[in-house]
Parts: sequence; C-alpha cells; structure tokens
Amino acid sequence: MKEHEFNCPYCYNEISTWIETDKFKQQFIEDCGECSNPLEMIIDCSSGHIHTIMINPIAQ
Repeated sequence: MKEHEFNCPYCYNEISTWIETDKFKQQFIEDCGECSNPLEMIIDCSSGHIHTIMINPIAQ
C-alpha cells in the first residue's frame, strides 16, 4: 500500500488516501476527510507502482 496526497476538488484542502498497489484497476468512492463531499477515485497500478490516479467530484 502507498499513501497518495491530493487536493480535494471541493474544498481544495490537501488530503491523503491509501492505495493498494497490488490491484491493477480500482474504482471506488471515498469522502473527503475535511469537507465530507464524495470523491470518485479511478486508479491504475501495476507491480507495486501507481500509474494514473483520477479524482473526480460527484454531483450531489
């Protein structure tokens, strides 16, 4: 697992999440730890490395 830091697209605060790098393609929803708005995370990994991360706000 690796920690990834990013800015929330809603509140712009820096937050972090843990990513399982042994899973190739991942898609999940996680709430921002600061403002609690939902974020869609689409992640592509291989061999313990993170290749791409897309973090999208979810319309409410």
